[in-house]
Amino acid sequence: MKKKILLILSVFIFYSNLLFNDVVNSIVGVVGSIPITYEDFVSRKSFLSLQARSVGKKINDDMVYKDLVEERIMYLKLQEYNYVIEENDVSRRLENIASQYNLTLEQFAKQLKAEGISYEEYRNSIKKQIAMENLSGLVVNNTEITDAEADEYYNNSKDKTAFEVDTLVKLSWIFFKATTFTEKGEKQELADRVRGMAARGNDFAELAKKYSDDEKTKNYGGDLGYNLLYDAGKRSLPAQVNAGLNLAKRGYKVGTVSTVRELVGKGFYIVKIVEIQKDMDSIRTRVKNYLSEIRMRDSFVKWLDDETKRVTIKLYK
Repeated sequence: MKKKILLILSVFIFYSNLLFNDVVNSIVGVVGSIPITYEDFVSRKSFLSLQARSVGKKINDDMVYKDLVEERIMYLKLQEYNYVIEENDVSRRLENIASQYNLTLEQFAKQLKAEGISYEEYRNSIKKQIAMENLSGLVVNNTEITDAEADEYYNNSKDKTAFEVDTLVKLSWIFFKATTFTEKGEKQELADRVRGMAARGNDFAELAKKYSDDEKTKNYGGDLGYNLLYDAGKRSLPAQVNAGLNLAKRGYKVGTVSTVRELVGKGFYIVKIVEIQKDMDSIRTRVKNYLSEIRMRDSFVKWLDDETKRVTIKLYK
């Protein structure tokens, strides 16, 4: 009796698998000559849903179909150019990504699975990225960004952070030591008076030599050296350096002297922006790269949209 039950169960599972495979492998769309199977759709939807949830968004079936269609359009175009994406190239990309996490490719695949991400879909995403990179040189607008275009964009940009990462700011300070309650009142009054002199144009370096209590810098006119502008806010930097960098970051010009500020338990200080060094060649290069990426992306999106209209697409939703 037990053998009969097992036999019946085996037959049931066999035919169930056949039916399931028919559903999984059924064609839900064709893009040119490349089919989209139901398995493709389910796998891609799961992959995209995980990505969307990680940024608090949702996807629908139309988005999944759009992604699958666009992918196949790219592969059709690569076929026209007789370009084949080698699996070894995909594997090398994956190995490079895995190495960034100090993992082997096998360990990386297991980690993806543990996070609910299909390794095959992740591999497909890398393959798609390679396809986009190779197509970009063939179908997009690669006209060079001129210096004038770069300068105009930079000058009109409200947020210059990404372009000015190499900008250096030279600062000087005057420190007024005050460790007792009596000293605090006297030194704050002195700091206010010295700050007034500095703001009226008196030589800051000479004021530092005369009034600063910082033995390391007073003989050098309070020189704090150069610091990267966008290091502002780093805890590793002294308060006086952060204060000066923040002034420059907020747009204050060379020559600006801060208001009197307190170093709790130590005293008071003022800081001056002595020099701002902008590497305009470096800035211009960054702006050009940024604008080129935008131009290429917009051009690629337009090409993809045009191809979507041109290629025969049939979806059986």
